[in-house]
Amino acid sequence: MVDQLLSGLFGSNDTDDVDTQRRRARDFADRAERNPHELDPNEVLQNYRATTSRLSPDQYQRAAEEAFSKMSPEERRELKREMRRRSRMQNPHDQDDDDSPAVLAQSAQQAHQEHESSGGLAGLFGLGGDNKTVDNAKSGLENILDNPLAKVAIAGIAAAAAKHLADPNR
Repeated sequence: MVDQLLSGLFGSNDTDDVDTQRRRARDFADRAERNPHELDPNEVLQNYRATTSRLSPDQYQRAAEEAFSKMSPEERRELKREMRRRSRMQNPHDQDDDDSPAVLAQSAQQAHQEHESSGGLAGLFGLGGDNKTVDNAKSGLENILDNPLAKVAIAGIAAAAAKHLADPNR
């Protein structure tokens, strides 16, 4: 089961054994948690799309909450403002003064579902579509570089999802 979940992710090949796939998933998650700003935007986008497409809505929300819990309250407030600016999502639980990881994760999960056909939360930030890379999505590159918190958030969600996919019992 784990080999099916990890197959083709994090630069692994379909022929890689489960241990190699898990090691690559953990490597990405570790690098994303250490310094997401240093990750290649294409790697972040590819791993975000690949991992989140394999999560249920509840798993996505838990991954987002885990990622947002590692951000400062100021970073979460800024990310929330940017998400609001880019989307007209209305969530009755999303109060202006509530920057908790749980509430932001709920908003991210809602945005992910609303923009699923265009890349989920990454699509909200202009990095959508199945075959877009940062190189061929100039507006997406500008969007993600204009707001580095988008990259941190997307990398964090992908990292949390990677850890879940590498070890579903964690």
